[in-house]
Amino acid sequence: MKDNRFKLTALIAVALLAVGVGLGYASQRLRALDGQRLGAGGSPSASNALGLDVDLLLQNVIQRWQQVDGLTADVKWEVHLFGHNLQGIGQYTQTGQGSRQRHGIVLQGGDESSPVYFQQAILASEPVVWSQWQTSVEQSASMVRLNEIAAYEKAMPRAGIAHIVWRLNQTYSFDGVKHIVQGDRQFLLVQGTKRTEWAEGSELLPFLNQDANGASLLLDAASGFPYRIQWEAVTKDRREPLVTVQLLKVRSGVSKNQQLLAPRTIVPDAKDQTESYRMAVMSGAGGRY
Repeated sequence: MKDNRFKLTALIAVALLAVGVGLGYASQRLRALDGQRLGAGGSPSASNALGLDVDLLLQNVIQRWQQVDGLTADVKWEVHLFGHNLQGIGQYTQTGQGSRQRHGIVLQGGDESSPVYFQQAILASEPVVWSQWQTSVEQSASMVRLNEIAAYEKAMPRAGIAHIVWRLNQTYSFDGVKHIVQGDRQFLLVQGTKRTEWAEGSELLPFLNQDANGASLLLDAASGFPYRIQWEAVTKDRREPLVTVQLLKVRSGVSKNQQLLAPRTIVPDAKDQTESYRMAVMSGAGGRY
C-alpha cells in the first residue's frame, strides 16, 4: 500500500463531510428529568444506570436545536486512521429556526505539509447543501437539494446539530448513558452501536473499509449542549475513536465571517448528490455514519 498518510490526506474530507453536516447549540435548558423519563419497568441496565429513556432524551435535544437562532462556535477535529492522528480547527455558525435554519462550517487541517480545507453551507438563496473540499492532491464539490429530501422525510431537520443527531439516532441504537463530572461541570455521555439491520456496508469511510460501528455524544447535563461528537470502532472490551469533533468557545450571534454562510467557490462543477443523499437518510437506510 502507498503511503497511508497521503491516502488519508486525500480522503480526510470524506470524514469531515460526515461530521460537518451540522453542529449547533441548545440555548434552552433541558427540562428536569422526571419519572416519565425513566426506563419502563425493572431496574436500569448497567450501561444506563440513570434509567433514562435515551430515545426520548435525543428527541427532546433534536427539537430544541431546531429552535436555536444565531450562534457561533470554534471547532476542533481529530481523525485516527492508519495509525496516524490528523487534527485541525475550524468555525461553525448557524442562523434561523426550523425549515429556515441555515448553517455554515469551515474546517482546516493543522499539518502544513498535508493541507486540508473543507467548507459547507446551506445557501440562503435556496435550500441547497453546498460542500467543497481541497487537499494537496485532490479536490471535490457537491450539492444536495434539500426540498427534494424533505418531500420523502418530512420529520428530518434540515440543518444544524438537530440534523446530525437525527441521522445518528436512525443509524445507531443509543442505550448507554453515563454521568460524568469534570470539575464543577456535569455531563451525560450517550453511547450507541450500529443497528443490526444495516450494520454491514455502512462504513464511515467506505473507501477505507472503516466501519464506525459505534458513536457517542457528550452532552452538557443542564443545557444539552454537545461538547463532543465521536464516531468509534467498538470491540468487546473497548471503544476506539475514529473521528472526534469538539465544539469550543460557543457564543450567541451569527459569525461576522460572511464566507461561512455565503462561501466563495474554490472548486467548480459541483456534483448533484441529491439522490445518493436521499437514499442515505431515508427511513431504514441507516446512512453513512
